[in-house]
Amino acid sequence: MIQIFNCGYESRHQTPLDIRRPNGGTDYMLLIIKTKAFFEQNGQIQDIVPNTVLLYKKYSYVHYGSKYSKYNDDWIHFDITEEEKLFDSFVIPFDTPIVLPSCGLLSEYTRMIVQEKLGKNIWKEQILDSLMRSLLYSLDSMVSSITSFQATHKYYQCMNKLRMELLNTPHKQWTVTHMAEQVHMSPSYFQHLYKELFGVSCMQEVIQARLKNARFYLRTTDMSIQSLALFCGYENELHFMRQFKKYEHLTPTQYREEFRVKNS
Repeated sequence: MIQIFNCGYESRHQTPLDIRRPNGGTDYMLLIIKTKAFFEQNGQIQDIVPNTVLLYKKYSYVHYGSKYSKYNDDWIHFDITEEEKLFDSFVIPFDTPIVLPSCGLLSEYTRMIVQEKLGKNIWKEQILDSLMRSLLYSLDSMVSSITSFQATHKYYQCMNKLRMELLNTPHKQWTVTHMAEQVHMSPSYFQHLYKELFGVSCMQEVIQARLKNARFYLRTTDMSIQSLALFCGYENELHFMRQFKKYEHLTPTQYREEFRVKNS
């Protein structure tokens, strides 16, 4: 069982912050840092960028904070009873800043944990245990998916932020020129770096994201092919049909009918 002792969501500080615990604590502490900050490790102070996670183990030396006003973080103090070996299966490093492309999902779990902690649900302990496990598994998955090359590349954060926007809104009229401008690169260097970081070209990513949406709505709605084409970001129905058949080897109508037959 994971027990939550104390927690905070969107904890904003209007003045500079300096937290020191020379002997650490008797529990684990998870920090999701959303603004510029600093962290001390082995006697050295290093800067921390937004979207950094810190997981302190018990009794670890703690020193972090911010020289700036408006510091913001989420935090959770917790312990694991009876199954300390849970961490043995994780790749999450203790006492080490972990820079992530985005902390949105982790922060949302924290919000739910804080809400549940303050509530009076009869299943509070079980719900908190489930939410904290989900947060830790999600964090471990994020850490596992970041290669050492990505983690150390100076453009990874801005490129991944753009990629997340692309994947979330593939219906926009994405072009290489427009994407390169957003990260202040030449189109040729942007295309080279995108494929180097993510293993696929930027425009191929757009196509696959659009087709993923198209397959979902073909399976779950009765939208006309014309409406679906525009909804997914295609300029016309014919372009959509040609591209869909090229990758799926079926027309959109055939795909929908085949799915319905299989599930009837």
